[in-house]
Amino acid sequence: MEKGTDHSFLFATIGIPVMALLIAVFMSGCGPTINPALERARANYLQASQDTQIITHAAVPLQEAETALRKAEKVDDEDKVTQLAYLANQKVDTARAEAQKKIAEATTERLSEERERVLVEARTRQAAQAQQQAALAQQQALNAEARARQLAIELAEFKARETERGLVLTIGDVLFEYDKAELRAGALRNLYPLVTFLRENPGRNVLIEGHTDSIGSDSYNLDLSQRRADAVRGFLLQNGLGPERMTIQGYGESYPVASNDSDAGRQQNRRVELVVLHEGRVATPRIR
Repeated sequence: MEKGTDHSFLFATIGIPVMALLIAVFMSGCGPTINPALERARANYLQASQDTQIITHAAVPLQEAETALRKAEKVDDEDKVTQLAYLANQKVDTARAEAQKKIAEATTERLSEERERVLVEARTRQAAQAQQQAALAQQQALNAEARARQLAIELAEFKARETERGLVLTIGDVLFEYDKAELRAGALRNLYPLVTFLRENPGRNVLIEGHTDSIGSDSYNLDLSQRRADAVRGFLLQNGLGPERMTIQGYGESYPVASNDSDAGRQQNRRVELVVLHEGRVATPRIR
């Protein structure tokens, strides 16, 4: 055996640690040199290429970054490698910024569209509500008109007349016994249409006024007119009309509607007038 081929002899001569060092030096001299800038560019690009938002919104600068990175991997000049690696990093940063910008713009646009949709819906609801309110008001007006026509029919026997104060109904003394203040039982049914109307129209109050002819003393006639007005009030109370909606006033012979020189005239003057006031009006008795 030749001495040059005896590896054990060589290891024994120089020692294992020294040989390991020589092998490491030899291997480092034969392998490629690692460029830190290139490694950073690779890592940066890899991370960006896995981001779906960057892929979706910034495909062009991301592609440019990949192109620069591939060029850097092929050149031997370290300065050129560093330059291309820097360019690749810049393109990756540009891709991130562009993606963020487009995402922000899309978010702003979406919020704007959402705001516009909400406004349109609000305007639509307001328009629908206005139409419903208009339809309701129209229906209420029609109902009021129908009720007014029905009232006129039901109260025709009272010969009701419209005045500035409201609807005036005259009840003659046929509802009362002569010189008495009690309502006749058989005549009470004539007042039920009025009761029904007042129940259906809680916003309308009533003024009850008693009147007499000129026979008898002033004080007696005043008291009789007051008692007759109060009798009508009592009937309305019994049929569910609240006392706060009624005002009574006796005027005696102060306001005749005909001459007291004849029986017919005196009979017209012996009366009770009910003034169904306009909606929301409060009774104001006449000054005697």
